[in-house]
Amino acid sequence: MISAFDLIHHRLYSPVIIIGMHRSGTSMLAEVLHKSGIHMGEDRDHNFEALHFLSINQRAMWEAGADWYKPIRPPDECFEHHSIHELFKIHFRIHGNRKYLFHKLLNKPWGWKDPRNTFTLPYWLQRFPKAKVIHLIRHGWDVALSLQNRNTIPGEVHHPELDDPMAGFALWNMYMSQAMSYTFADILHIRYEDLIQHKKEQINQLESFLNVKINPQLSAIAKQTQRTRKRYPDIIDQNEWIHRFYSG
Repeated sequence: MISAFDLIHHRLYSPVIIIGMHRSGTSMLAEVLHKSGIHMGEDRDHNFEALHFLSINQRAMWEAGADWYKPIRPPDECFEHHSIHELFKIHFRIHGNRKYLFHKLLNKPWGWKDPRNTFTLPYWLQRFPKAKVIHLIRHGWDVALSLQNRNTIPGEVHHPELDDPMAGFALWNMYMSQAMSYTFADILHIRYEDLIQHKKEQINQLESFLNVKINPQLSAIAKQTQRTRKRYPDIIDQNEWIHRFYSG
């Protein structure tokens, strides 16, 4: 029989970590999970990213001489080290040990989303070896066009190279290749298009993976949209990941 202590310990060390390329629907998924009972952070930005994990990821990438648009996997020495308990307390904005213990006893599911997780995941899995990882995939050309469009929106993250969709597609390929390299993690690869089209099999798969019911929140939040891509260079169809996830 599993003791209450074992359950609490398991929850503490098994957050949900969302990875995937920018503009792939990870914000939508994080909101769905949060409203389904998985706490995605008390302090979040407009993209539903937990600010403390975002900050740690971002500074680690900067320390490694990288950034979200020129990503590499940062070595461990680039990270600011926080205890697991400290990270948990910051995530729930908990002050004082009594409230911390109370929240632990509640055994509340938790996690965070940040596309940078795609490259910092090995560090986080060292800290949280029982984490459940969701890799959300969106068609690379739709991502490229979305990045191009975001460059025109005042106040949004902007990088001039991404005015060229082929540059955005190349960046998507880097994120995909990194995410698909994690064969050692408890990871679920799932398509954004399947979620917004409310495909039952894929939703059931995600719910089973997380042991959480998400369908009601997904129906309320995920709006089915038409794909923006009409025509694209022939080289797109030759891409390994396009062929694997979008052929046929």
